[in-house]
Amino acid sequence: MSEKTSAPKESARPDEDILLDLNFVPQWAKKEPAANHYRVAEERRPPRRDGKRHERGDRRDGPRRPHGTRPPREHGRPSREQYAPRAPRPVHVELPIQVKFLPEQGCLASMVRQIHHSKRAYPLMDLANLFLSDPKGHLVKIEVQPGKEGFKLYQGKRSKMIATDRDVLLRQILDDHLEDFFVKEELETEPPSGAFPCIGKIDGILIGPPNHHSYAGRLAEIHRTRYAGMPFDRFKQKVQTVRDEELVEQWKQDASKKTVFRLKDAPEGETKEFSLVQAEEYIRQHIAGTEIEEVSRAVLPSELARKIRDFNLIRMVREAWQAETRFPLSVSFALRAAFRHMHLCTFKAGKNINFVTTVKPDPIAPEAAVENIRAVLEYLADHPGSTREQLVAGLCPEAAENSDEAHEVTKPLRWLIEKGHIIEFFNGTLSVPSRRRRR
Repeated sequence: MSEKTSAPKESARPDEDILLDLNFVPQWAKKEPAANHYRVAEERRPPRRDGKRHERGDRRDGPRRPHGTRPPREHGRPSREQYAPRAPRPVHVELPIQVKFLPEQGCLASMVRQIHHSKRAYPLMDLANLFLSDPKGHLVKIEVQPGKEGFKLYQGKRSKMIATDRDVLLRQILDDHLEDFFVKEELETEPPSGAFPCIGKIDGILIGPPNHHSYAGRLAEIHRTRYAGMPFDRFKQKVQTVRDEELVEQWKQDASKKTVFRLKDAPEGETKEFSLVQAEEYIRQHIAGTEIEEVSRAVLPSELARKIRDFNLIRMVREAWQAETRFPLSVSFALRAAFRHMHLCTFKAGKNINFVTTVKPDPIAPEAAVENIRAVLEYLADHPGSTREQLVAGLCPEAAENSDEAHEVTKPLRWLIEKGHIIEFFNGTLSVPSRRRRR
């Protein structure tokens, strides 16, 4: 038999910037797997020509060849040795770090306001899962394990990004946070002049004429930004030099649009223009020394933590998040301490489940109460988990919904709930507090 849940109507929401909705289905009743916010990109096999998915062990279309045999080499097909060697796969290393998750303060304040406003009791673990399921709802705390002071973490002062390798962090700062230090401007200039009989290109990207002074810098920039995983010698072998007047004219038009960078913290009156290569070199020489610092502890927003490029660091964050979603231990500990500080209380009910409420449960003896209150207390003691409708049906079966008789039955509930003599749970069910004393 299904129970109909009814919640009291409210004239207005307690605040308009609600970030977490507390009207959830209990996690122990129905919990779908959450998306892994810290999943790293993985290589995927190309789709099959017939549009079907690959089956396990299905590496290519067509019939499988006998085990131990090799397919015939196609005419003109280069051997594996003729290709550039593949980059080695990252080695899994267990870092001496601890990864924990904390509630974001803005979301926490919003949740506490809702709990204070509703006067209801909410399961602690489900509240913790709400923070974990929202990338904006939690922070990632990464800390070096005690006794491992020799291990180093590096963090950018402005970017807040971290890594276990200083060079990895520097590369990420150059790629993602260059505009924290420089102002980027697009300028119109005169097209390059001179005779350019040919032009270099790679995979449709124009590099420029080999006899132009910008060719070497442009070649290095394309390699760094698009082909960083390929050896530079191999990259240069892929460059094509062609005679094409239309491509040369297209390059001239593109070259007439100049991108320059100006230092944000430059001395007053200094307006030096930097190219991209010069701006990156300036950061290496003059900024990296003060921007990158050694730390033993860092707290990052979830959205920033997902951009960590350090392979083993992001792997351990991802594994910690997966374990936390199964049992949110670190978040629940942080919430318990925060709730206590914000004048909320916790209690256990049901199968040893921790609940959070703004009203401390305070059981009273029914025989000490007046008649209408005693009737409510005795009914809920015999029928714990009843809704308001079930309470009315049990004490006044002939009363119609929303009738004066029904309102008379539920009239004492507000006072009883505010005093803690009755607990109203998040789903609208009612129970009297246990009168057992704590040991």
